[in-house]
Amino acid sequence: MTIHEFAKAIGVSATTVSRAMHGRGRVSAATRRMVLESMNVLGYTPNLNAQRLSHGRTFLVALDFGIWHDYLSDMFFVELTRGVLDVLELHGYGVLLSGPGSALNRWVKTRAVDGVILMGNPAGNTAARDIARTGTPCVVIGNSSVERTAGVGSVIVDLKRGARQAAQLLVERGHSRIGFIATDGLDDVYYEFRDELATLGVSVTKSALVGAGHAPSDGANALCELLAQRDPPTAVFARTDAVAAGALRAAHRMGVRIPDDLSVIGHDDVSFAEFTEPPLTTVKVDCVELARLAADTLFSLMVDPSACTEPKVVHTELVARDSVSAPRLWALAGRDSSRLVAHGNAVRQEPV
Repeated sequence: MTIHEFAKAIGVSATTVSRAMHGRGRVSAATRRMVLESMNVLGYTPNLNAQRLSHGRTFLVALDFGIWHDYLSDMFFVELTRGVLDVLELHGYGVLLSGPGSALNRWVKTRAVDGVILMGNPAGNTAARDIARTGTPCVVIGNSSVERTAGVGSVIVDLKRGARQAAQLLVERGHSRIGFIATDGLDDVYYEFRDELATLGVSVTKSALVGAGHAPSDGANALCELLAQRDPPTAVFARTDAVAAGALRAAHRMGVRIPDDLSVIGHDDVSFAEFTEPPLTTVKVDCVELARLAADTLFSLMVDPSACTEPKVVHTELVARDSVSAPRLWALAGRDSSRLVAHGNAVRQEPV
């Protein structure tokens, strides 16, 4: 069935069908819904080759994760990907996923995609500029803006507010021995958290900073290391919810009650955060808003590839649940570290 045959069958013009499918032009929400539902009922599938010849577009966008090998095992990236897919689908676009390797360069050189979204790419500035030079617009999602360049847009995750709110909450609850579980490096979350604590008269000592990987098991091992110290923290801020979830499980195995004995805060507010036991207090990054801003910026650059767009910003926000409370009096005086060391070694020997 051609687009003209399909349009005739449902009683509208081919132009209306095209506008409804791609989310562009003047068409009512009711008409668009009717067209999309009729596509499913009648089994109409647009001819992508014909569309490419007619519009000069492939109706595909590349979603690239740069250096990240395990992006589909990271819940934050999974949820962000889902958000991007949902937005692009409304405009009649599909998505090609890529990570380390040459796939993205090949797609750009052969014009297999109409645009590119780079996610969490430390080299985003250079990579985006190189992509834009080929005539393919590019949007970078990251923690800082990229240099203003024609055909390049950026969506910034402002990590400051949520990290500082986490510090404020812990100090307000009376914590003064506070640990931080990093992932594979330190970024603005740690530095903003540390600086806000300093402003409030609390310091994160070197021994209270533990590096980990991205898996829950990394968070479990990091917590064991923190709690095995002579004066272990009464509260811990974990860089991701996955790492925080591992810390919660390790605490449970050690008999450390959350939040009575130890308060825990995560970061990202992925879907499982409210279902941990107890529900996790965490810093929310709005993946839906990130996806919407990235897609809107990319589509505006597709219309005018020579444009220099202003960076869009998504702020983080603390979501208070049940994993934070005031420290017990005995905790303020110092834990029985010998008991925790014994439990910590046991946990390290078990799969978490």
